[in-house]
Amino acid sequence: MWKRFFSKQARRPSGLFGRFVASRIFDKGNDSLNTSMVALVAARNGDAILEIGFGCGTVIREMGDLVGDGVVEGIDFSDAMMHVAKKRNRHHIRKGRVRLTHGDFDTAVYPDGAFNAVCSANTIYFWSDPSQTCARIHEVLKPGGKVVLAFVDKGKMETMPLDMEVFRPVSCAAALEMLESVGFSSVQAHAVGDGGAMFCVTGLKER
Repeated sequence: MWKRFFSKQARRPSGLFGRFVASRIFDKGNDSLNTSMVALVAARNGDAILEIGFGCGTVIREMGDLVGDGVVEGIDFSDAMMHVAKKRNRHHIRKGRVRLTHGDFDTAVYPDGAFNAVCSANTIYFWSDPSQTCARIHEVLKPGGKVVLAFVDKGKMETMPLDMEVFRPVSCAAALEMLESVGFSSVQAHAVGDGGAMFCVTGLKER
């Protein structure tokens, strides 16, 4: 019962547990993936960046410090995470540097060619159709734009006490193949840490 409850909270944090317990767990648990993802996005002044599944808003806040006159947008379908992330990013939101949306990326309306980079950490397991989501990411990127997806590899995920009806683990090889299949070039895998269990995969939209 706990395994299923925690897995559902990982997918979509809710209630007081989501706001006050899950948020702290995920802040710590996602730290190394988030750090690597931010480094690979390499946000610059004037960039427009989108994070899918922003969770506690940690990455949004870090990139908000980097984009200057640009903007960092985020979308997440968790009410609890929206509450936490808005509070954490209130300074950037007031300045118009951060915009947060409550919703699902697959059904959200973003203009084609809107972003210099799109990133997401530990959400790919929950996408209903990962190939379709990757294709939509490709569409909303500007020519030359970058995608960065951070996740725990399937082999490791399957050894963890998680409900595999909620999580759908993805291997690093499958993620790379998926990006290539929807048109990304220069696709690469970047190991995070020394255990060979966590990766960031990147790809570029051709100019």
